[in-house]
Amino acid sequence: MAIQGIFGPIDPAELGQTLIHEHLTCADWSMRMNFGGKFFDFDQVAAMAEGQLNKAKALGVRTVVDGTPINLGRDIHLIREVSRRTGLNFIASTGFYYQEEPWLGMRDEEQIYDLLMGDCVDGIAGTDSRPGILKAGVARAGLTPLLRKVLHATGRVAKETGLPLFCHHDPAIKNGGEILDLLAGCGVPASKVILGHSGDSTDLEYLTAMLERGCWLGMDRFGFCDKDLALEPRVDTIAALCKAGWGHRLLLSHDWAAYLAFWDSWETTKGSDWMNLEEDYTFIHRRVLPALREKGLDQAAVDALLVDNPRAFFEGN
Repeated sequence: MAIQGIFGPIDPAELGQTLIHEHLTCADWSMRMNFGGKFFDFDQVAAMAEGQLNKAKALGVRTVVDGTPINLGRDIHLIREVSRRTGLNFIASTGFYYQEEPWLGMRDEEQIYDLLMGDCVDGIAGTDSRPGILKAGVARAGLTPLLRKVLHATGRVAKETGLPLFCHHDPAIKNGGEILDLLAGCGVPASKVILGHSGDSTDLEYLTAMLERGCWLGMDRFGFCDKDLALEPRVDTIAALCKAGWGHRLLLSHDWAAYLAFWDSWETTKGSDWMNLEEDYTFIHRRVLPALREKGLDQAAVDALLVDNPRAFFEGN
């Protein structure tokens, strides 16, 4: 079963080491259109992403899933450019984040469904790049009426296209089961769903309950150990789940962006030492994998987290 990359199908055997949830940028299009170089510069962001990802490539990464939803500034032209420069496989996403937006709130579900299906059938933003995964988001407010509508439309697209689905979720409110129930009602089995940001939790009871439902867990926020949960408890949780027999359902990533415009000003970012950051697309290789080996995981178990598991997820196994 081929996987949809931005330049066409990818043989599962060609995925190699895969970062399942990254971004090149999250930068609002309204800000880009109105403030130009004060907010964003395409050429420099491309150069930053290229430089940082080439370091990851040198460590063995072969495929990157860009998990940027439409309303967080997805830029398919940037993704295509960085893929050409680095030679990495890229898989793009379609779907919407969890903002309570009038552009979505005032539309009925059929319109949202049609927009997402258009990406899948016709290509993204006038290109022939089609998504290889769907993206959804549910935050601490839970499944609001708007998000129920958006997630239901997204689930219908997943069912019809056969694409897997990544859902940003907040494990602190323990609503993964509710998300899986809604998607199951669309005909999407849990085996096609990643509950993202599960690595933000150390609640083994909750995480195990989600795994028992049959979904995948995204242990995918290693770009934020300096802001959120620290490295050690994240590693301890992964090690504990692996030792309990769940290592085959865990997916590692950073949720990193070369330019994350939520809180990083463009002036600060472009002037930073962006090729020598502690947390970047190489943090897992430099810090996480050695820490997992120290916790007793053998090399095969460590390798599976970046190679076997992403391939099995996209193959639907």
